[in-house]
Amino acid sequence: MNNVDLSSDDISRYSRQLLLDDIDETGQANIKQAYAVVIGLGGLGSLVARYLVGAGIGKVLLVDSDTVEKSNIHRQVLFNQDHIGQHKTQASYAQLRLVNPYTQIELAENQANSSNLPSLISGAHCVLDCSDNITTRKAINAACVNQRTALFIAAASQYSWQAINLRCNGSDSGCYACLLAQTTVQEDCMSQGILGPVVGMAACFQATQALLYLASTNVESGVNPEANPSAEPKANSETQNTWGKYYIMNAATAQFQSFSLPAYKHCEVCQCHK
Repeated sequence: MNNVDLSSDDISRYSRQLLLDDIDETGQANIKQAYAVVIGLGGLGSLVARYLVGAGIGKVLLVDSDTVEKSNIHRQVLFNQDHIGQHKTQASYAQLRLVNPYTQIELAENQANSSNLPSLISGAHCVLDCSDNITTRKAINAACVNQRTALFIAAASQYSWQAINLRCNGSDSGCYACLLAQTTVQEDCMSQGILGPVVGMAACFQATQALLYLASTNVESGVNPEANPSAEPKANSETQNTWGKYYIMNAATAQFQSFSLPAYKHCEVCQCHK
């Protein structure tokens, strides 16, 4: 059992999610101690951050170097007309403090890259990749594999969203580099356009998966029953994330596809960490 006690305010604030078998008081205490890094505060990251903070995560680092533009507002839910021209990190911080004053919110007004990512994600229990380009995703993936940090990726363009959860712990499933080596990935809302609710659907899936993972992880001991099957199970260890499966959803036609991502035996990112 987690040693962190829930206050009366915690119980009142999170009463609806405490009713869930996959959360309960143990899971909520785990979330309260958890630390997540959200990279990108666009349509994905702004909503992901809102849900993580709303759910009571203990600490979150928000990483983005952009400012709010008028074209962002239709899908980036933390921002409104008054935020145009402000740094997304600062605008997000102000909005999220109103949601939950108890979460420790840290900001990195940087463009995530291969040089700074090792320090940006150091100590995190999971990373949520909400970036908008493949180059950044590759760098995030490499950093997470190197530090064996759970990674939740989502993307969207036009009417379609995609997502995958990666353990990055040397398991049999592949990493994002394996995905690129075995299939063509098109993730570009800048040239293809995007409908606001579609990217919101991706963000909801991504945030849900991360919260279920954090709820089932005793962050004091680093034990997660999925990542370490021999570990002593907790009360809510039945929580199951689906790892290494790539999901594709067309929101306009309600068509859903998924496929398992095997490790690419020649991958220079994850196979060298076996």
